[in-house]
Amino acid sequence: MQLFSILSVVLIFAPLALLFSFTPYITRETISFGVTVSEYNYYTPILRKLRKTFAAVSLIGNGMVILVCLYLLRSANEESTAIIIGICTMMFIVYWVALHLIFHFKMKKLKGTLPTAEAPQRVKIDTTFRQNKLTYSNYWFLIHMAVIAAVAIISILNYDALPNVIPMKYDLQGNVTSSVPKTYLSVLAINLVQLGIIALMMLVNWSIKTSKQQLTTTDPAQFVAKHIQFRRKWSLFTIITGLLLTILFAFIQINMFVSNLVLLTAISFIVPVVIVLGAVLLSLTGRQGGGEIRNHQEGSERSKEQPVNDDKHWKLGFIYFNASDPSFTVEKRYGIGWTINFARPLSWVLLLLIIAIVVISRVLSQ
Repeated sequence: MQLFSILSVVLIFAPLALLFSFTPYITRETISFGVTVSEYNYYTPILRKLRKTFAAVSLIGNGMVILVCLYLLRSANEESTAIIIGICTMMFIVYWVALHLIFHFKMKKLKGTLPTAEAPQRVKIDTTFRQNKLTYSNYWFLIHMAVIAAVAIISILNYDALPNVIPMKYDLQGNVTSSVPKTYLSVLAINLVQLGIIALMMLVNWSIKTSKQQLTTTDPAQFVAKHIQFRRKWSLFTIITGLLLTILFAFIQINMFVSNLVLLTAISFIVPVVIVLGAVLLSLTGRQGGGEIRNHQEGSERSKEQPVNDDKHWKLGFIYFNASDPSFTVEKRYGIGWTINFARPLSWVLLLLIIAIVVISRVLSQ
């Protein structure tokens, strides 16, 4: 009966392991393990070898974590399954952070030995960047709101038909493991969870739109076009992710009065897998900012111009702290996505808001 748990580990952890392992290949060509380099240096044999070493060590380590997790899940019960998956998740995170820090500091030492290109430092910027449609509108979330409202109305109309004790969780055998007394709050709690998720997705979409523009030493028109496509692609993914999660919780709520554990289990398995696979696929098909993934480039195509060096503002290569930058969100330096400027007070407010939404959603879903 551990089939779904095992499939979840394989279909979620394995793609994430690939993503973590090939992160150095999907960051910008002017960044190597959180350290600024020129494109010319990025494609030198020594840095190409460093990326290959990281990928190999990461794949081996993550692969071992997955195999251990699968072995332990063979005879695990419902309670121990949750503990095993939780521990494996923490091992994934700790291993990735430790590996990144090792290679980050190694890269910092290595940077001083790289060939220095005799070229002036200059950047180019498209002043019309903000006039473009950078993301899809948050109005698309009205579809999500309509789904939430419809399910809430259906739940209220069927309130009297519900039992006095409402089952909230089931084990893999379909037995009820958690239940709550019937109240309007307990019936509509999932709707509140959905609203919290939508608020979080809207915040993410807003961050994609408002994050500061990146500078380039190459053709600004081509750079901006790819960058806009990159933002819109992830904006669309955010909206679709929000809709999938809304549908997932809608099925959980409807299951209160129209029980179908087979369908609910299938939906609960499919939605997270689709979201993770979608995120991994998008990440592994393009660099941060919309560049092409490649490990070789002709010498004549490599830019020897030094990019803007703001390494001092990136603590440990991935934590952005710049009090002189008014931006609340910026593109990640390492990997795909966006992060916050920890030097801005409002950024901490946004971070606490995200944590609050997650915690409240977790509490209400119990």
